[in-house]
Amino acid sequence: MTENEGPARDRSLEPESTSGEPPAESVEAPAEREPEPAREPEPDAAPTAVAAPPPAATPPVLAAPQFEPRPLGGPDYPVDVMFPWDKGQGRLWGIPLVGLIIRSFLVIPQVIVLIVLAFVMWFVLLISWIPILIMGRQAGFAYSVIGGYLRLWTRVAGYVLLLTGHYPPFGPGGEHSIDVTFDGSERQKRLWGIPFVGLWIRWLLLIPHWIVLALISIVVAFLTLVGWVPVLINGRQADVIIRWVGGYYRWAVRVSAYAFLLTGTYPPFRLED
Repeated sequence: MTENEGPARDRSLEPESTSGEPPAESVEAPAEREPEPAREPEPDAAPTAVAAPPPAATPPVLAAPQFEPRPLGGPDYPVDVMFPWDKGQGRLWGIPLVGLIIRSFLVIPQVIVLIVLAFVMWFVLLISWIPILIMGRQAGFAYSVIGGYLRLWTRVAGYVLLLTGHYPPFGPGGEHSIDVTFDGSERQKRLWGIPFVGLWIRWLLLIPHWIVLALISIVVAFLTLVGWVPVLINGRQADVIIRWVGGYYRWAVRVSAYAFLLTGTYPPFRLED
């Protein structure tokens, strides 16, 4: 050991720093950072637009109803006969006379139903005066039987004469483009219910109608012979033919309803409503 060298210091005997940090001379103070400017809070992001559900599909609006009713006698008349303008039918039905002949064969089952209804109708007609004499109005069964016969008869005639391409349903009811309805709540004078006298008087009062209908039937017969022409050319019946032929049956139904005590309103002299 030299003089300059002192006794070796035992470093293990030096007290250690209680804070566990390195000696002050070996720790450099970190550079002070300039305070960052306060940031404004960012606005919340705009909520994401939720896509609206697609609108429910709306049913298409029909430009016109399938059948255009043509009421009989106006809204105040107790019997309504609906004749639609023809919306179209097969052109083959317009083959001269062939279409009429084929349709006449097709309605043979309907004719059988009409014959059966005719027997029932005449039986009901014999007692139809009773509810008028007692209640002052016609009974519902008379509208079902007699009115049902007139309804089916009108539909069959309209189909055979090419006024419509819709085959009539079997029986006195059902839905069809041609329809006949009655006001079952109409009141009538009880005197019309005198047995058979009321029927006979009404039939006498209707003589002018029978004469006019007989004259119009000549025009109807001519229009029936040429009714195939517009069907063959245009695929539908002409409006003028429906106006005359349909008006003839409209008039005939009014007269029949009055004659059979289904209404107490005397029928007007006209083809149109």
